[in-house]
Amino acid sequence: MNPVRLTNPAPSIRKRLSGTLFVVSIAWALAVSLVVWVSVRHEVDDLMDDTLQESAEILYGLLSFNASQLPLDGTGSLPAPAHAERLVWQIVSADQRVLLRSHRAPAQPFLAQPATGLSSVGDEWRVYGLPFDDRGRYLYVAQISSERVEARLETAETTAAAALAVGLVCALLLRSRVSGELKPLEALSAAVARYDPLDAASTLAPVSRAELAPMRDAIVHLGTRLARMVANERAFSAHAAHALRTPLAGMVAQLAVAQRKSPPEVQPHLQRTRDAADRLQRVVTALLTMFRAGADVTRSRIDLHELAGLLPFPALTITASGAPSIEADAELLTAALMNLLDNSLRHGATQVELCALVDASGTSLVVTDNGSGIDVAHRQGLQDALDRQAYDGRSGLGLMLADLVARAHGGRLVLMPVASGCTLEMRLESS
Repeated sequence: MNPVRLTNPAPSIRKRLSGTLFVVSIAWALAVSLVVWVSVRHEVDDLMDDTLQESAEILYGLLSFNASQLPLDGTGSLPAPAHAERLVWQIVSADQRVLLRSHRAPAQPFLAQPATGLSSVGDEWRVYGLPFDDRGRYLYVAQISSERVEARLETAETTAAAALAVGLVCALLLRSRVSGELKPLEALSAAVARYDPLDAASTLAPVSRAELAPMRDAIVHLGTRLARMVANERAFSAHAAHALRTPLAGMVAQLAVAQRKSPPEVQPHLQRTRDAADRLQRVVTALLTMFRAGADVTRSRIDLHELAGLLPFPALTITASGAPSIEADAELLTAALMNLLDNSLRHGATQVELCALVDASGTSLVVTDNGSGIDVAHRQGLQDALDRQAYDGRSGLGLMLADLVARAHGGRLVLMPVASGCTLEMRLESS
């Protein structure tokens, strides 16, 4: 019995789980990024406001210590080398004139009215003010709002990148773990593909995961039942071979004797009876052969020309071409051909050609007749039934048996599209 070819479900499960893990990881990373961003944004704003306040207090200490030497006459800014100011400052008089400023600070006061503490000037500045002296002058330290936005964006980008990186790493780790967890399922699938319940020496190895144990036990139980059923069918076929073939052969022989001794007017009736008995013999042979179609195939070298001459169809002209011999189970192949030729005869054929085409992978035995043929729609329906092995009600006994014999040899039966007659290909794979 050929090992059953199973479709391995692991890649599909792995793909779906990996996709789910990837989506969940990305969603988790985005959710974490959003939560962290909201929290960090608030903390960044607080940190920058605290920095603004600390800077203002430090500048106040430095400037007030040397207040008598400062040019507080509104003439400009303190001399300083060119540099990028992150924080700018102003000293504003009580009447809202800028008395002194850093070189990047605006010439106009940040605030229209004196204010102590933090203030926002539109979308442009964030300002911290505190009284500079008892004469109503104020010190303002400010930061450009765009720099604060840039700091938030950099923080958000860093947070999102870190969260996505962690999410991807987690997805890869989980994918690796999923692959590892699916290996026992792959091992079970491979073991089932090798398991032959009809071979007493074939066993299904124990599984390494508790979840797979019921599946393994169910397969073993099913295999045991299948082996018992096949054994019973084979025993029946062996008994039926003796119980049916011998009486039928006797009937055919007796009918032949009776036909020779009967008057001419009776002989046509006896001939029809002999034809019916011959057909019954072929049907019985086909039915018994079907019980063998799933068993081990006993291959031998078959002379195709000799086989064509032995097939008992006097009403058909049977020729052989192509390769002179093929390798197949002689009993199974003969039974299949007898039923195919019986189909040809019943559909009006008078000539049948058996053509053997041999290549590296096996043999194609092409059977061509000149009968009435099969219309396109019917042929397609029959081929679909043969491909799915849905024989019930779709294909006759001859096509079913030929397909079973071809499959026992590792191949299949194909109904070829032809303009007239009927052409079938029995593909027999090499052993």
